[in-house]
Amino acid sequence: MTLISAAQSPATTSAVVVVRDSAGSTQTNSQPTAATSKTGPVAVAAATVLSLSATATAATTAASKEPSTGKKDFATVAKDARASLDAAYEKIGRTTDMYTTDAEWKTSIAGLDRRALYAIASNQGGQFNEIEQGAAKTSMSKQVDTAMGLDNPAAAANQTSAMSKAEIQFLEGVSDEEKTSFDWAKRRASAQFGYEILSKRDGQEPENLDSDNPIVKLIKGGLDRLRQTDDSSQQLEDTPQYKQAVQLSEQLKAANTANSSATGGHKLDITA
Repeated sequence: MTLISAAQSPATTSAVVVVRDSAGSTQTNSQPTAATSKTGPVAVAAATVLSLSATATAATTAASKEPSTGKKDFATVAKDARASLDAAYEKIGRTTDMYTTDAEWKTSIAGLDRRALYAIASNQGGQFNEIEQGAAKTSMSKQVDTAMGLDNPAAAANQTSAMSKAEIQFLEGVSDEEKTSFDWAKRRASAQFGYEILSKRDGQEPENLDSDNPIVKLIKGGLDRLRQTDDSSQQLEDTPQYKQAVQLSEQLKAANTANSSATGGHKLDITA
């Protein structure tokens, strides 16, 4: 699970420095914290180094090979995702609602790739209800967890820099549309922040995994600043860098909307 993701399921928290309290505020801690499992808090064993499972490695590799742009434009991807959901609902005899089971949702999205899931999660074209959006976000979050190896209870209790690096690699392999979202930028910045902390914790010099995305850079700068101040009363959202990231995100969103209307769906390149 990512450290600061706002749109993902909060069932699992990563094992370092950035957590959300019950009110949803982001806090930092200069020391590694405990990972939370269904059975309660589990202390992080700092000296434990776990290799990624075969499942996690396969998930990360698949993400890195996923093309950043598909053959279809994003509007068509969303339209096809809507049709796929409707066909699945007809087959199972009901539409998704608050009582939909995990198994029923998995059946409904069978065959949809991450780009299609993001179309649902972002309500592309206004075609998806809040339950569908939330379920898609949860499914996407689980994909990242699997890539990191967090589906392994031992790994979830002892997060390593390799796991955070796997998270970064997965996030870099998603679609261009997803990379324009603020949620993606927050998760990407958090993953890098966690990777650097965990690497240093284990006595390793972290690789330079800086993103070209200016919003990611700003959020990462806010996380670094927050850690340096070591003031528990301060939140990530209070930092100048985070506020600048929000402002830039809104500007780019407006520009992309205008550009998409003028060019039939092409998005602006927001890398620095």
